[in-house]
Amino acid sequence: MKEILHPMLLKTFAALGLALAATAADLPELRVEPVAGASVFYIKNVSSQPVTAYLVELDGYPGSAFALLDDLVTAEPLAPGIEKRIQVTDMTAGAAPEYVKVEAALFADGTSAGKPEKITELVEHRRFMLQTTRDLIGRLDKAKAASTPKATVVADLKQLADTMKPPTSHSARYGPAGVNRASARTLITSTAAKLDTSSLDDVLTTLHASEQSLASSKPSL
Repeated sequence: MKEILHPMLLKTFAALGLALAATAADLPELRVEPVAGASVFYIKNVSSQPVTAYLVELDGYPGSAFALLDDLVTAEPLAPGIEKRIQVTDMTAGAAPEYVKVEAALFADGTSAGKPEKITELVEHRRFMLQTTRDLIGRLDKAKAASTPKATVVADLKQLADTMKPPTSHSARYGPAGVNRASARTLITSTAAKLDTSSLDDVLTTLHASEQSLASSKPSL
């Protein structure tokens, strides 16, 4: 005898199916090409949600390592169907594209895709950058309160960036701690460069906007 489901139960299953479809997230598609002295990544968002962060790694290649972590939450998320081109100086990726993989991604609605431990790395990286941003805001607030000359503040930031030089070994440089330090160094260096050409208030406004984007991002930090 054929069992007939209650109409309300059918509606519940249908709603659940739609919810699952709405939150389903696929890893971005990746294409890698070699160019003279470098490699080019083409990363395409094939999900229905904007991509806010992703991690690309050289996976299983003997004797070498590479990682590209791109967090877009303070910039422009990668919209559905859009492809992004990134050129890097690493030549191994272009020479061995079969070893290069998108390991994890975060999406604007708080969903994620990829290896659980790599998703954790993306979230921890974002948390690390939020702390770095807040540290910079604190430093600049103190400098403003003390009427510290802008040239002195710039020099202090450059000195701070110098303490975050990347490790010499490939494995350490492209490990989670090395990637986090490199991103923090880039942020500090770019803040110093902006301060060279902008006012302290303008730089603080930019940092506060970044802080807000990071703090309100999904999944929650």
